[in-house]
Amino acid sequence: MNDNRRILLVDDNEAIHADFRKILSSSGGETSKLDAARAALFGAAPAAATGPCYELTSAHQGQEALELMRGALREGRPFAAAFIDVRMPPGWDGIETIGRIWKEYPELQVVICTAYSDYSWDDVQRALGESDRLLILKKPFDNVEVRQLALALTAKWRTEREARLKHDELEHMVEDRTRELREAADKLDEARHAAEEANRAKSAFLANVSHEIRTPMTAILGHADLLLDSRQAEAERALSLKSIQRNCLHLLQLINDILDLSKIESGKLGVERIECSPCQVLAEVASSTRVQAIEKGLDFSINYDGRIPRTIRSDPTRLRQILVNLVGNAIKFTPRGSVEVVCGLEGEDDSAPALRFDVRDTGVGLNPAQTARLFQPFVQADASTTRTHGGTGLGLSISKRLAEALDGGISLVSASGAGTTFTLRIGTGPLEGVAMLDDPHEATILATSPAALPPEHRAGGSPLSGRRVLLAEDGPDNQYLISLHLRRAGAEVTLASNGREAVDAVLAAQRENRPFALVVMDIQMPVLDGFGAAALLREEGFKVPIVALTANAMQGDRQKCLRAGFDDYCTKPVDFEQLLQVAAAHMQKHEREGSTAEAPTAGAVFPDNMAPAEPLRSEFADEPDMADALAYYVDRLPRIAEELQAAFARDERDELARLLHQLKGSAGSYGFPTIGEAARAAEAAVRGAADEAALSQALDRVAALCRAGARRGVDAIAAG
Repeated sequence: MNDNRRILLVDDNEAIHADFRKILSSSGGETSKLDAARAALFGAAPAAATGPCYELTSAHQGQEALELMRGALREGRPFAAAFIDVRMPPGWDGIETIGRIWKEYPELQVVICTAYSDYSWDDVQRALGESDRLLILKKPFDNVEVRQLALALTAKWRTEREARLKHDELEHMVEDRTRELREAADKLDEARHAAEEANRAKSAFLANVSHEIRTPMTAILGHADLLLDSRQAEAERALSLKSIQRNCLHLLQLINDILDLSKIESGKLGVERIECSPCQVLAEVASSTRVQAIEKGLDFSINYDGRIPRTIRSDPTRLRQILVNLVGNAIKFTPRGSVEVVCGLEGEDDSAPALRFDVRDTGVGLNPAQTARLFQPFVQADASTTRTHGGTGLGLSISKRLAEALDGGISLVSASGAGTTFTLRIGTGPLEGVAMLDDPHEATILATSPAALPPEHRAGGSPLSGRRVLLAEDGPDNQYLISLHLRRAGAEVTLASNGREAVDAVLAAQRENRPFALVVMDIQMPVLDGFGAAALLREEGFKVPIVALTANAMQGDRQKCLRAGFDDYCTKPVDFEQLLQVAAAHMQKHEREGSTAEAPTAGAVFPDNMAPAEPLRSEFADEPDMADALAYYVDRLPRIAEELQAAFARDERDELARLLHQLKGSAGSYGFPTIGEAARAAEAAVRGAADEAALSQALDRVAALCRAGARRGVDAIAAG
């Protein structure tokens, strides 16, 4: 394209086309004839033609010329110059043709060919504008002039094309360089902001560290001064020593964090690869953090998602450090609700299996901006966090780097106000030949120092040794503690979180011919409470001992449990020695009596809504110590009946339900189960939106029983 010599000839006269071809052909036209004549006269050989070779294309009308130009552009072979006649009837004349061509291809060099003065030069300029790409050639043509115009215009087109290409190239170079400079400036700006942010973060870190050091040091120095005072009482000295110990441990943790960060930043922090038990690590984490959760009233639990390896090759110290930090943060930032740790195995059959630990909380959560910078050193969620909760903002940064060193990482999912889930993954090392635990929860509980168990609680030293026990308890902390003591006594413990799960587990075990030897069941549970679960089991013919756990310690509660089908009960907080003794006694009794033993049955409900013909005798009527309390309660029964009737008359169903609920509990506590059962039925009618007639009938029965108790209760007590 740099040597483009394509010329478009536009004229309605074919003879003109022939003339142009003779003039611009490589033979040289007239010049060649003169050279031949000179050679004939003087005997010299004709000189070889040395002119340029042009590619000529002809068009006879303006429309045809425009189409040829368009085709050349599509093919990428544009014309460099054009010789265009002015008069070309009946279509466009030359001026209009040039104007139309230049609209689509303004680079074309044009020569106007004319024998008449159809247009003055001013007319041409008005029609086409001033342009250095336009010349006029008068007919008849001078051959040399035509050749020179062709040579000059094609060279000019070539020069302009090269200039445009160079200009475009320079523009692209300038754009690229400008973009590079802008990107460099942006990077410098980012680096400056990052440096400023890092400087601010380190300044904030130093301020935090100063606060974290000065606060415990103030306590240490203050209590040390008190210890130097000989007048301080022994109890006060003990408190001072505990405070000093607690604050020293805090300082030690701070120092360890700073040293860990220093090692990480210098690339000198190493990790071990030794065989260790993930269950034991989790048990130790739970042991060190559970008290904090309980003190805040949080539910704390450790659960498993499928089976996990008994051992892995990792660094148990660093794994424990990461988990303690994650769990500690979850507890710290959760004002109410729960904290749960879920452990599972990923990629068991892959070449690089990993353990996953999800630490879930129902706490304050994080917004996206806080999440984005949470793992940076010296950074906490916000400034108020430091003041409210303390800390230097090093824990998560260290934990993330440790997790990466253990062939894993830490990620999180959170939303402000909706809690947070931190996910820790670590490599397990090869698992070929490693035993897999189908019940990791049991291994977690048994991981807590079995060598330290009392002899009477070790396997083989108790009637529970090797026996299957079902523990139905909805509280994770109580599940942990109670199952721990049962397992220490040698029992094989299965857990249920509500009464329905307990019933299903017992019946499934019987169908599989792997029955439980004992059921320990909490009274207050979701879905189905202990009373309902025990009654269902007895209806199914389940004769194995069932021991109730209840936070109620009234003397009537034992009788309530027995009526519901329990063999015995223990109060909370649980005396574990007593629980084991009660369990062992009933198991031994059941084994002695064998299958002929009668299982406790749930007490019958009073069959009608009339007051009993016999006096309502309290179950505690034979206990002299209860006489005053019973007399007080019996005197209150008529007033309770009046309050119930008044609430019913006012149609205050919420108040009615509240009064019946109170009566249900108090009647059982004072040994009047018939009144309690009637109150329960009436409360169910209220909450179930029973019609007025049914509700009135239920309340009439309650009122009648209350009055019967009032008329006969004291006499019955005295008679007892």
